[in-house]
Amino acid sequence: MAKPSPNLFFAVFFVSLLSLLLIFISYATSSPRHSRVLPRSANLPNPLDAPPPRVAYFISGSNGDGARIKRLLYAVYHPRNQYLLHLDLRASQDQREDLAVWAKSVEVFVAAKNVGVVGKADAVNLDGSTPIAAVLHGAAILLRWCHGWDWFVNLGPSDYPIITQDDFLHVLSFLPRELDLNFIEHSSDIGWKEYQRIVQVTVDPGLYLGTKGVLFTGSHKRKQPRAYKFFTGSPWVILSRKFVEFTILGLDNLPRTLLMYFSNTKSSHRGYFQTLACNTRKFSNSMINSNLRFVMWDNPPGPEPRNLKKSDFRKMIGSGAAFAGPFLQNDGALDQIDALILHRGEGRVAPGGWCLGGRRFGGDPCQVWGDIDILRPSPAGKRFERLLLRLIPNRPSNSSTPSIHR
Repeated sequence: MAKPSPNLFFAVFFVSLLSLLLIFISYATSSPRHSRVLPRSANLPNPLDAPPPRVAYFISGSNGDGARIKRLLYAVYHPRNQYLLHLDLRASQDQREDLAVWAKSVEVFVAAKNVGVVGKADAVNLDGSTPIAAVLHGAAILLRWCHGWDWFVNLGPSDYPIITQDDFLHVLSFLPRELDLNFIEHSSDIGWKEYQRIVQVTVDPGLYLGTKGVLFTGSHKRKQPRAYKFFTGSPWVILSRKFVEFTILGLDNLPRTLLMYFSNTKSSHRGYFQTLACNTRKFSNSMINSNLRFVMWDNPPGPEPRNLKKSDFRKMIGSGAAFAGPFLQNDGALDQIDALILHRGEGRVAPGGWCLGGRRFGGDPCQVWGDIDILRPSPAGKRFERLLLRLIPNRPSNSSTPSIHR
């Protein structure tokens, strides 16, 4: 019998070694539980291997905002989340259709089935009550469309994320879901300007004409409400699903009673959610007096935050906030955030732990999918965690924490 050649032994040895290597790689990459293991915070509870939360985004803009909404969606995209895009009635139907066609042309959006466009647009007049109607409409669609999301976030075309979605979802996954935390900037300190806004009867023609028009102001003023205490704050909010369900589907009549009052209130989106949450015992104790956004004001402050610039980058990132704004279209600060924080290429979604492709020769890492539950937080996520840890312990002692309950 002939002796096996040394080449045959080498071939068998090489094939065996290759098989073991493939088995090891398969085991290491097939277990999302092990790949999600991250250094545990000493201050936040362990999520106990629960899947990361889902966030429902409502992104609304107006005439000419299509390109900005596309860029914003690329920046905040993650396959776990849901996204609803809206262009109000000041935008043409062609702009709306272009946005819908684009959403259906992006491979990752189509595969995840998590991006939609509002077909029947709403009229929005920022000085009137139509903005809150548009936000409630978007939230109602998201409740019906997807049953699995945990938080609702509304954004505008001048907003932008300053942490990755892996950072955002990772830190939120440590927050106990049963607390139903709502991030709503609010205050009961009503100055004379706010008082005039409350007692003045204002009619928004967008409610009954469906178009933007001049607000009608009544000659008589109404008394300040006594059945509930009025609160004001930022129109940008992060709401728990249970609070959104309470607002739209709840058996309590307060959401509808307040909506009737705010339908004749100027800039109602600056007080509706604040007043509703602060006058409801179940949710007043779960409010965090922050919307997790970074803004800067002029000195003396104007009616709106000033536009952010590249020179604000260090303060912006150092704040630990999740979002920032407003930005001018295609401002250099956005390119800086894309390059240094999101690591996002032009016309591409921001990569995360679910992206397994390579970047060699300009490749898009998100062309190859992995497990969408795998999160790879960055140092920015640690800054975001520190911000939450500062906000949550101080909630009960905050001077503007609601003291009026229903």
